[in-house]
Amino acid sequence: MEKLETPETPKYPVPFTDGDIDDGYNCKTVIEQKILRVLNEIKNKPNWNKKIKNTEIREKWIKELQPHFEEKTIDYAIDEALYYSGIFTESLVPGAVDCTYVDDDCMPEELLNELQDNVAKLEDVPEYEKDWYPGNVSSTEVPKWDSVTGKGETDCVYLPPIVSFDHPYIKNRQYTPERFQYRSEKYQWLPTEFDVDANGKVKILSYINNLHPGIHEKLYGTLEKIFEKFIPLFNNVLTDSCEQNKKNDKLRISSEVYNIEVFEDYFNRVRKEEAEKNGTEFVELKDKDISYQEFRDYFHSYDDEKLVVIPEDYKFDPESVPKNNITVNLKGSRLQVIVKLANIILTPEKPTYKGGVWHVEGMLNEEIVATGIHYYDQENITDSYLAFRQGICEPEYEQGDNKGVKIFYNLEDEEPLNQRLGEIKTLKNRLISFPNIYQHQILDLNILLNILKKIFKTKKPKTENPPAKKYINKKVLSESIIIQEKNKGNLKTIMFGKIKTVLGLIFMTVVSLVHSKEHKISGVIAKLEKDKGKVHLVLKKDGVVIFNVLEKPQKVFDDCRKDCIYEIKYGNRESFRFNIEGVYFNYKGQTINPSYTWNKYIPGCTEIGNCKYFMLSFEQNLSYKIHS
Repeated sequence: MEKLETPETPKYPVPFTDGDIDDGYNCKTVIEQKILRVLNEIKNKPNWNKKIKNTEIREKWIKELQPHFEEKTIDYAIDEALYYSGIFTESLVPGAVDCTYVDDDCMPEELLNELQDNVAKLEDVPEYEKDWYPGNVSSTEVPKWDSVTGKGETDCVYLPPIVSFDHPYIKNRQYTPERFQYRSEKYQWLPTEFDVDANGKVKILSYINNLHPGIHEKLYGTLEKIFEKFIPLFNNVLTDSCEQNKKNDKLRISSEVYNIEVFEDYFNRVRKEEAEKNGTEFVELKDKDISYQEFRDYFHSYDDEKLVVIPEDYKFDPESVPKNNITVNLKGSRLQVIVKLANIILTPEKPTYKGGVWHVEGMLNEEIVATGIHYYDQENITDSYLAFRQGICEPEYEQGDNKGVKIFYNLEDEEPLNQRLGEIKTLKNRLISFPNIYQHQILDLNILLNILKKIFKTKKPKTENPPAKKYINKKVLSESIIIQEKNKGNLKTIMFGKIKTVLGLIFMTVVSLVHSKEHKISGVIAKLEKDKGKVHLVLKKDGVVIFNVLEKPQKVFDDCRKDCIYEIKYGNRESFRFNIEGVYFNYKGQTINPSYTWNKYIPGCTEIGNCKYFMLSFEQNLSYKIHS
């Protein structure tokens, strides 16, 4: 379906609210919640838009859904999915949650490998340089930037980048002075200027926070090419979620389709049942004929015992799909992209990630409007999902009508006003984009072997900042967030006559230390030997060399590759880490040239002695140096 262009400037909602009674999005009925769950099952299947057109596959899916959902709910979801499959015929498709989009086949293998190679260089830093996120021993953060004074990490206070809610209320409304709690007057993520030309080609125009443009010049080029792949996703996300369209607020099933038993009908029904039970005569009464005493006798039970009739029939109608009033096209725009890197590390000792907190990205002053995530590696973990929920306004209901609210919306009295929307499955090389009107979280995750890693973003209203000296070699990569288009002050742009839009890009990885194996070999002696003036490590078994740090590994390591990293532990002393060609080894957080005498770092060490065990970690071109 071709979208018509319009000169109207899109306006984007913000994910913050004062908690007023009318704040939040429309409340979805229980029927619609069930439809969303079926759509969630369908749209999390790879290539669902193509497979659903196959009658045999479609019938198989329906059969799998039937034990869990009513037939009319399944039919509605199937018909809606078929409708969208006719519009989105390629790899870019609507995600499992409204206004989200995914693409599993737009990132070529060579570009993926290029990204992985560049990221490996960012990951290769000593342990003591890693910045662990406050209160979490398994995730790292990059430093924040002081947007008022322009000071770097050495003289600013850390600001948590995520706003979390115990009682979430979200509303698309303008900033008011009462909402200072969601605005930082001092700190802000540092953005980068991205230029998208009329053909969709991307050029990075300014410094990415903590990513030195000289040292990591190749990565800048890689990010440009990857960001181009996100443009179609962002166009769809922003079109759907902007104020002029606001498709996420369109209800499939209105509460008006439910039939509630009025008091007069309830009064006569209960009296008739009582008369039949007691063998007395029943006389039907109208409202006007009911005495005050009779009203009091029956009204106290009305809210709990009245009948609420769920509609028997509801079908998907293509005409009910909201049309676009405007269409967003980012080609020919100057954008701001927030870039950030974070890691979540799991080990065999801590094999479970208990899930993230519900949060939105950034604060009010960052005006983030959408996020894009690229899962560029995902192995050795259980199925991973990104969950979404939405703040809702309080629905209309009669005072004390707890039963009706529960049946209509599955809401309980005094509970937070939010509704779960579904989850998007994360797959390797999948691109995901979603608007920053939802709260989201990473669900619980277990590793099959070793590490979970995530990449995020950062922003600031100025882009002329030089690389921060303290972190000049530090890694930063990738979360892509879109920031609301600016229409004030110095944030206007002259390029193509458009208003500058701030965007961001997330590259998210879920990887592990793949094929990590512990080899316990009895009788192995690890010695430091001299060879042509160099001291290096040799492992011997029965007098035969089975491993030399300067040579290729022998058969005992036949499942290793050139980029393996080994760890040798002996007794209760420090361990060494090195690769098979002796490019480096690591001792106490230092990366040391192997040609140096090891005795320099371990006084009095001339022979390691009996090797307790050694660790083989095959990491698929990812130089993490993280070991269980």
